[in-house]
Amino acid sequence: MITAGQAERRYLVLTGLRWSATGLILPVQILLYAARGIDLPTIGLLMALYSGLVVLLELPTGGLADQMGRRRTMLIASVFLVATPLVAAFAQVWWHFAAAAVTSALGRALGSGPVEAWYVDTVRAADPAAPLRRGISWGWAVECVGLGGAAILGGALPQLFRGLGGGLITPISVPALASAGVAAVSLVAHAALMKEPRRPAAVDLRAALQAVPTQITQGVRLAAGDPVIRLLVLRVAAFGLAINTLETLAPLQFAELLGGAERGAAAYGLLAAGAFLGTAAGAASAPALCRIGPAPLSVAAVCTGLSTVAFGALVLSAAGIGGFGLAAVAYLGAYVLSGPSGPLATEALHERVSERERATLVSIASLALQLGGFVGALAISRLAAAAGYAYGWLAAALAIAGAVVVTVRADRLGRGAPRALVASSTLR
Repeated sequence: MITAGQAERRYLVLTGLRWSATGLILPVQILLYAARGIDLPTIGLLMALYSGLVVLLELPTGGLADQMGRRRTMLIASVFLVATPLVAAFAQVWWHFAAAAVTSALGRALGSGPVEAWYVDTVRAADPAAPLRRGISWGWAVECVGLGGAAILGGALPQLFRGLGGGLITPISVPALASAGVAAVSLVAHAALMKEPRRPAAVDLRAALQAVPTQITQGVRLAAGDPVIRLLVLRVAAFGLAINTLETLAPLQFAELLGGAERGAAAYGLLAAGAFLGTAAGAASAPALCRIGPAPLSVAAVCTGLSTVAFGALVLSAAGIGGFGLAAVAYLGAYVLSGPSGPLATEALHERVSERERATLVSIASLALQLGGFVGALAISRLAAAAGYAYGWLAAALAIAGAVVVTVRADRLGRGAPRALVASSTLR
């Protein structure tokens, strides 16, 4: 049997590899679109395609992970996660990027819950009383370190390969190829390190798929019937809209302010790294903040409120105040100030469900994140293209302000409710 400590270490390794692959392509993802002549509204549609597919697939794939097993589901996800940057690296026209959006959505939906659910299940099996907060907080921290460290490299690679021509492979394409290589290593690591109780050699896929609708119904009933979960899911959706805005507008605005895509990619890579590393520090500090502060969700609400100020500063930078300096500081602040809130809200979700609904609940949260991103991709990209970046940032600031309100409400409701609701038993 894997011990709780071993499960934590494996979880951190797998998380780091998974998100390092994403970090490599992050600084150039939007710039790849622009380099191929795709305008901002079309970029928004492509991102909406990705988010919309994830919304449709999240609950079915989460239920599938509960039926088939975490490891098998994650290995299938990893195949799509290898394919996505390969397709993006060679994409030339919008429908090539649409194909990459499809494979990325499949990988994200299949991979959004299994590793975290595997970690929680493995720890609980080894020690039912073992705390989850440290592992989850460090998992968020490692995710951010992986994203940030890889983003530095991904932003620097185009400068190192400036001699490449403008054909099939360009300097902006190189980080995508590197991302595919790391994703392949991640696939092998998941196969080696994710150990589960023995399952039948051949899963009855038809039976697993037939069980998915019931699993989805249970997940929806759980989220709708528990007021704390419902509010926390709304919080995740607000962050989805805000994150989509950061990922779409920031690289384009930085490239404009610095006078070119390659310089913009290098700057964005460094800033994204700083943001993720700062978020990692914030996430790792969550347990300590809870020891010296109020209830965990109260800490999350305060941190979320501080990040709202950073989005307000982005509004000012887009309006011509402060230039690149203010935009850079505000971008960093939007991530860093919200660092501790993510793992604390995630812990609150995990404490309210049983093992049999856990992967489905993780997928519900991921669905909410992508639904918020879907709305942001469709609405904010068009708003920014028509009225200017400042209005896009203002919309994101309002969404984060709403997240503060629902987090405070969830905290108040959660203090009077048991940590693991009886509601999960009513779904059986």
